[in-house]
Amino acid sequence: MAEKITTIIVSLIGLVVLAALVGSVAMVGLAATGDVGEANGCRNDTADASGAHEVRGVNSDAALADAWQAKWSEFDSKLDAGQSASVSFTESESTSRAVRYLQEKDAPITNLIICFHDGVAEASGNVDLPVLGDLPGVGGAFDSNVLVRGTVDLSGANPTIQITNVEAGNLPGDAAEQLMGSIEDVVNGRLDDLNLQHKMTVNFSEGSVEISGTP
Repeated sequence: MAEKITTIIVSLIGLVVLAALVGSVAMVGLAATGDVGEANGCRNDTADASGAHEVRGVNSDAALADAWQAKWSEFDSKLDAGQSASVSFTESESTSRAVRYLQEKDAPITNLIICFHDGVAEASGNVDLPVLGDLPGVGGAFDSNVLVRGTVDLSGANPTIQITNVEAGNLPGDAAEQLMGSIEDVVNGRLDDLNLQHKMTVNFSEGSVEISGTP
């Protein structure tokens, strides 16, 4: 179950890049250039008194990935035992667990960062664009910097996601927006066979996420 929820987050990144390839060569070129998101951190949505947006540092290491897994296992065990429970994760813990998942699957995604804001989650990273990245002489020139924002609903029989924002390099906003609905359909279609054993609610806030569950 923990792996499935992690999959929901990280699969969004690869899917938006695949969708971006359905179009002209010019669109692919735009997706492969430009930067989105913050390097090694999460930019606070709310400005401080001086008008600046704080950038929170995000770390990724094995100990934090282990901490994520241990906290989730304890949370899930309590629900299985018939107890209500809640668990919270930091951005660094979630990023570390997702990075481990990507490494285990040998996924072509690097520099992954997961951020939490009021009401939404955000994932950004570099994705090797299919085919183009493997062309002789091209190398990594067609890596795309991608950012996806959205929410996840774990209160029903099956989990569902809603994408609220997509950015891919210099891909025009209108083009990226048109992709959101189709990406949602693909991801949610893959989640139809995942039956949740417990009812859970997800609360995203700046810097952390809390998941509460009932048996």
